[in-house]
Amino acid sequence: MKKFFVLLAALTVSALRAAEPAHVTDPGRMLPADMEQAVEVKLADFERETGIRLLVRLHAKSPTEEEDKVPGAYMQALADKLSTRERGVLVVYFADDPDWRVWIGDELTARFAGQAGTVAELTANKAIHNAKEAVFATAKAQADAVEKNLKSQKHLAAEAEALLDGLKQRLAK
Repeated sequence: MKKFFVLLAALTVSALRAAEPAHVTDPGRMLPADMEQAVEVKLADFERETGIRLLVRLHAKSPTEEEDKVPGAYMQALADKLSTRERGVLVVYFADDPDWRVWIGDELTARFAGQAGTVAELTANKAIHNAKEAVFATAKAQADAVEKNLKSQKHLAAEAEALLDGLKQRLAK
């Protein structure tokens, strides 16, 4: 009987893992396939090491004006849907803008911002915004330096990788 429950538990954990969304979702194939797979492996390793789920979504189009009328509401709704609102990170790219957005889970905001405080305090004093802008600027500079003469798809891949590295560095402390 004990073996049955151990097997049942293992199957349940396996089924739950299989039901989780991929770390990288790129329906428009903006990233080269090998890059997408490499990022997937990198993010799975990061999650295994830190317990932090970092998801990347690449979209061809930005949210509608209606979806985006309240600052942060679109990303919060998507983070809720993908279970990253509390202890996860959601990175979304909108190709028509081109725009990156990052949702840092509530439990991770102080660590990400590099200072103590509640989400409300770190939002009000712009610590979260400033930390995001610093990561964006560093990622863009790195991608520009490395991929200066490559096609836009490879530049996007390099920028995505640099952005993820910056986020991981801030969160793995």
